[in-house]
Amino acid sequence: MSAIKVWDFWANKYEKLWVQKYSLSPTRREIIEEIKKILEHNKAYKVLDMGCGTGQLIVDMQKEFKDYNIKYTGVDISPKMIGIAKSKDYQTTYYNCSVEDFSIEDKYFDIIICSHSFPYYPNKNGVIIKFHSLLKDSGRVFLAQASANSTYDNIAMFFVKFTTGSAKYLSVEKIQTIIQDRFVLLNIHKIKEKGYMPTICLFVMKKETRK
Repeated sequence: MSAIKVWDFWANKYEKLWVQKYSLSPTRREIIEEIKKILEHNKAYKVLDMGCGTGQLIVDMQKEFKDYNIKYTGVDISPKMIGIAKSKDYQTTYYNCSVEDFSIEDKYFDIIICSHSFPYYPNKNGVIIKFHSLLKDSGRVFLAQASANSTYDNIAMFFVKFTTGSAKYLSVEKIQTIIQDRFVLLNIHKIKEKGYMPTICLFVMKKETRK
């Protein structure tokens, strides 16, 4: 089954899945808490959520940051996911396409978020290059994913693949390796709501401007 068909299948069930409580929701909260640290009221921001799904994070951010000047853009490969996102959020511009095919004239974002979609991208180095090209100088990337750092993590993520399709969960070391030429790693936050859940890492990165 293709990636699009897999996520289209889950679209109507997505916000009720058990992983929302112990994985996706805690990740969204952590991302919002980190973004709070860098926002200023007297500035305008452009935020890109790559792999936005049904738009949960964007809607949460709209509520949390309603007093800030933020323009949101969401991208997802699943037409059904994007359809749900659009049905509940008329303020955001949503695109139904892959990360590779995404292009926009007004392309420079202050913040790019990639929450739990990175393991599903076949060309991860290419995605990092894409993020770098879409980001303003000194912009931030918030990349969150389940991270295979132990035998238990690998076993847990092996079973997840049966429901979500092909994915490769990189270790912290491998993430650090593929970002090192383009981003400065500012912090790594580990999210573990329950002991039986695999480790989730939130990588906070700043664009490295080449001279």
